[in-house]
Amino acid sequence: MKKQLIYITILIISIIIVMTVIFNICNNNKINNITIYEDIPNKKSEEITNNINENTYIDDNTIKIGLYTKKGNNKKLTFNYSSNWNAEEIIGIFYAVATNEDKISNNSFEKIWKSYWNKYDNSKKYKIGYNIKFTINNQIVDKLILNPDDAYTMYPKLQLYLYDDVNLIPGRPYYHVTNETMVKETLFTSVKLVGDTNTKYITSPIELTVFTYHSDDDFDNLTGKYRGNSYYTTIINKK
Repeated sequence: MKKQLIYITILIISIIIVMTVIFNICNNNKINNITIYEDIPNKKSEEITNNINENTYIDDNTIKIGLYTKKGNNKKLTFNYSSNWNAEEIIGIFYAVATNEDKISNNSFEKIWKSYWNKYDNSKKYKIGYNIKFTINNQIVDKLILNPDDAYTMYPKLQLYLYDDVNLIPGRPYYHVTNETMVKETLFTSVKLVGDTNTKYITSPIELTVFTYHSDDDFDNLTGKYRGNSYYTTIINKK
């Protein structure tokens, strides 16, 4: 009987020791798991913060830009414009000038244009782009125009021609800019819209927007659209 009590006591002590060891192991694992769990969100938070900092867009462009059309002896800032949209007929010619004045002189456009453009610091680093938007055959066309290739994608919905009125080459006939004639200094100071075979299917006004930009940072990473504040939009209505 005495031996049995001894065996039982040893068994109980052994069980207690094993339970204690198991408890300590589990407790340590729990602590470790909590530590790991807390560390991961902190790392993710740092990554998100870094990404936000990298994608922060600072718009320091102060250029005012407007779209003008000829009116008598002046060019007038044009928000609403109406014209015929017949195939092979000019819908409108629009001039991009670095001002929002109601009207400017129509004389010596090159000199007048430069007088406004050169008022801005670092204006030489900026380019001029356009965006055109309309609805045709129940589909919305919303297109950036940054070069002649972009303009050509409008055919046969619309003909769009880009001009540089301030970097004219002596002896060269006045003509719209092509990829072959583009140089680093090229500025698209005006744009001409002409009706094409499918223009008659456009069912909305045409929104023509001019903007100035410096680099790819001026365009949204997801949509590709211009996201700066230096822009002006003209609404072109069909008569």
